[in-house]
Amino acid sequence: MNKEKEEITPKRFLSAWNGKIKEIAILIALALVLIFTAWSVFRDKDTQTDSLANMTDTELKVARILQEIEGVGEANVIVYETNEGIESVVVVCDGANDFKVVMDVREAVAAALGTTEKSVKIYLKKE
Repeated sequence: MNKEKEEITPKRFLSAWNGKIKEIAILIALALVLIFTAWSVFRDKDTQTDSLANMTDTELKVARILQEIEGVGEANVIVYETNEGIESVVVVCDGANDFKVVMDVREAVAAALGTTEKSVKIYLKKE
């Protein structure tokens, strides 16, 4: 009963581990995709919270009103005021690519702030 030991060559060693290496590589790739996805989801929420924290009470009120209008989506508002009153308003929102939404936003902002529609500028929010 003499068993011959098989000689372990680099080729045999690699072929034995080849399947395991592929499985490990797939697991690492899936873990990286999961980490990136989680990071991008939480990063967007932090950015939204930061932009809301920098708005004045008036800007927050206007932004909340605008978000209630059909098609506007998320909105950020900046109001430029001088001693004479409101000079201009900038609105950045998701729905600015729709003409009806732009007209509704312009009318709502002018009415809420008591300014002219001409002083309200509306831009599409980047994705």
